Amino acid sequence: MKIHFALISCLMLSILIKAQTNAPLNHSYYSYLEKDMHDIGVFNHTSLKPFLISLDDTAFYRSFKPIKSNKSFIYSFLNGNLLEVKDSDFNFSINPLFHFELGQDNKKRFVNSRGIEVKGRIGQKLYFYSTFHENQMTLSDYINSYVKSNENVVPGQGMAKYYPLMENDILDFYYANGYVNYDINKFFDVQLGHGKHFLGDGYRSMLLSDNSFNYPYFKITTDVWKIKYVNLYSFYQDIDFRFGVDDISKYKFSATHYLSANLGRRLNIGLFESVILSEDSLGSVFDINYVNPIIFYRPVEYSISYSRLGNSLMGLSFKYKLSSLSHLYGQILLDEFRLKDILDHNGSWLNKYGGQIGLKYFDVFGFKNFNIQSELNFAQPYTYSHFNPTKNYAHFAQPLAHPLGASFLENVSILRYFKDRWVVNLKLIFSKHGAEISGDSTNYGSDIFQSYYNNNIEFGNYIAQGNTTRSKHVDFRVGYIINPRTNMKLEVGINSRDSKSFTSAEKLKYFFFSFKTDLQNFYYDF
Repeated sequence: MKIHFALISCLMLSILIKAQTNAPLNHSYYSYLEKDMHDIGVFNHTSLKPFLISLDDTAFYRSFKPIKSNKSFIYSFLNGNLLEVKDSDFNFSINPLFHFELGQDNKKRFVNSRGIEVKGRIGQKLYFYSTFHENQMTLSDYINSYVKSNENVVPGQGMAKYYPLMENDILDFYYANGYVNYDINKFFDVQLGHGKHFLGDGYRSMLLSDNSFNYPYFKITTDVWKIKYVNLYSFYQDIDFRFGVDDISKYKFSATHYLSANLGRRLNIGLFESVILSEDSLGSVFDINYVNPIIFYRPVEYSISYSRLGNSLMGLSFKYKLSSLSHLYGQILLDEFRLKDILDHNGSWLNKYGGQIGLKYFDVFGFKNFNIQSELNFAQPYTYSHFNPTKNYAHFAQPLAHPLGASFLENVSILRYFKDRWVVNLKLIFSKHGAEISGDSTNYGSDIFQSYYNNNIEFGNYIAQGNTTRSKHVDFRVGYIINPRTNMKLEVGINSRDSKSFTSAEKLKYFFFSFKTDLQNFYYDF
């Protein structure tokens, strides 16, 4: 695959005042672009995802030779947008989206997802995008168990229709996202939408990931010199069927700041802060005090009434380029801590923090397009939780950061190789995480949906305490990309999962064959 340095630089910096669009928020898609984006002297802000690219940027698509066909409809299906109308002041495209999969573990499984993608440009500054999927699927037992015990929420995809405990384990649900993006000028960009975001250079993010369901948001992106600054205002939902029908869902408001700065030719630093508010006694969730785009949230909290105090998080991310083919990256997340307790090493529950350290290495051992990534992620017990559970760092019954919530230690290693249209991926995940013990009312700090005041352990806490669970995931897949425009591919693979706790043990081997348009991440590797 040939991607030129200058083309990638223009793609990511987007210095022309043209309508911009989000690149697909997908690890597979980004793996094709990463090597040139991380070259020394290239000042991309790679920790801010999805990337904003110009509608005219075609670096990814031009890296594939077209599949020839004499039929224009078939040629478009295999190489470009299926239906497209172009004009100097207007552009409109439609593509089919789908995921058809047949699999086998202890039972026969299937995925039947059909959808549509609509996108376009009006003038030179306004871009719109929308997708819709209708889904029926049967997934592995551990995912079904998760859905049934987690408010019927399918990981990352919203709530399945509430049949009586999902008859025959068939999940039936809809999934949609979309946005409108407007370039004010070459410095400012605004976007209103319903979707997801990801902060970081890793496979996981300890700050904000695309693990949970879509949410409404308004985003302002400022790009000046070697600095990119994002203001993200989001509305989340807290879902809990334990309450009455009128209280199943409560809204939460979040304001997030993220400042990414390139320092020199090798180092990037990102500063993160976020606050979450839930409905107060009057049913209000929004607070104008947190809309100021340049502010620290802690002083704001202490200047307003107690009832409007939020759950504040702060963090730092970094990337250091060891060479043009390798770089270190990492994150630090601070929820709450007390310095005296840290120095005393007493395991206080108040010390709530997490982190990440990782390495990416491209063209390993001189083999072109053979890339390796490995990272270590962890979070202390009670991290991301709050005394008011509706203010936890979660949305739609799932964590907004790491799928395991809190109280875990995890290693993720990924090997990728691609040649022409062929893609090979091997992913290894080893984790140790805490869990609650059945019949024991103690809050061991792994469940971020509990109040941290409920039966917590004051001192002596440690990662993965409680019903310690050890898991191993091995995911191997081989794919052939048919249409890079929608990342349409044929894929075959095997997924192995071993999980063992004090009270249970599970082993799974899942074989599958799929034909899909791969534009989003959905995480079943927990």
